[in-house]
Amino acid sequence: MKKIKQAILFLVLIQTHSFAQVNLVPNPSFEDTIHCPIGPGYLNYARNWTQIGTSDYYNICANGPVGVPSNGAGYQFARTGNAYAGFYNYGFGANVREYAQVKLDSTLKPLHKYCTEFYVSMGDIGKYACNNIGVYFSDTMIVTTNNLFSLSPQLSNNFLTNPLTDKIGWTKVSGIFIATGGENYITIGNFLDDANSDTTVVNTGGIYAPYYYIDDVSVVDCTYDGVDELSEATINIIPNPATNEITIENSQLRINSIHIYNILGEEVLRLERIANSQKAIDISTWKAGVYFVEVETEKGVVRKKVIKSTMY
Repeated sequence: MKKIKQAILFLVLIQTHSFAQVNLVPNPSFEDTIHCPIGPGYLNYARNWTQIGTSDYYNICANGPVGVPSNGAGYQFARTGNAYAGFYNYGFGANVREYAQVKLDSTLKPLHKYCTEFYVSMGDIGKYACNNIGVYFSDTMIVTTNNLFSLSPQLSNNFLTNPLTDKIGWTKVSGIFIATGGENYITIGNFLDDANSDTTVVNTGGIYAPYYYIDDVSVVDCTYDGVDELSEATINIIPNPATNEITIENSQLRINSIHIYNILGEEVLRLERIANSQKAIDISTWKAGVYFVEVETEKGVVRKKVIKSTMY
């Protein structure tokens, strides 16, 4: 009986861990096809995916310009499986953009952290590389053509530390997104206009517009790190909204650490070893906007939202 109980506990732990690591992106490596691509501009033939502009779908089942590994944009094996997507992320003077969009398997939860990543490889046809690719999370599906400059992606590639110039291998683009709650879709591409995009010459010849393959897209809830999540009611943040200072307090539990993130998921403050029931924090120099507060207590973690206002 003891061995049976241990086995059951082991299975429960595995299932709990697996649940926390579930990829919310359906068809993440574009293997599931509605129809083998018949030419450029058929990303919608990859099940669940939607194209904005004329984004492309490449699969080993096809020949010619949309085959794998040889196709109209170059020569590249899939990072996983036998398929991948592709799009232009820069237009040189025309501000032309293409994007890939997919509905997530479940709606994102407020204040949860989502580890997001995908891989890109530059096509051989481009004379220039464009080092700007980001992810925009939205509640509803985006219906538009080749221009999304009015949107600000919550995650963006760092063009200084992670240039997208590799044509041989695959370059990872990743980051952590803190959801406001209700997000159902992600859209991937370059959300900057030509004047603000970072470009690099990589070929002496080729067309001007940079082209990228994309594979292995994932959005995983990485909120839980072995510490239980407590009810929001166990922590108070006052005042909220605030202009100069906030106080984080808990009359029942000791606060061990505080981590605060901006709307882009960037950590703006980390306080460790507090060992107290309350903590005052100066926010007078912060930009106005929404911030996410993660408080770790001796019994678990609480996550809340606070608004930095210019008026109080």
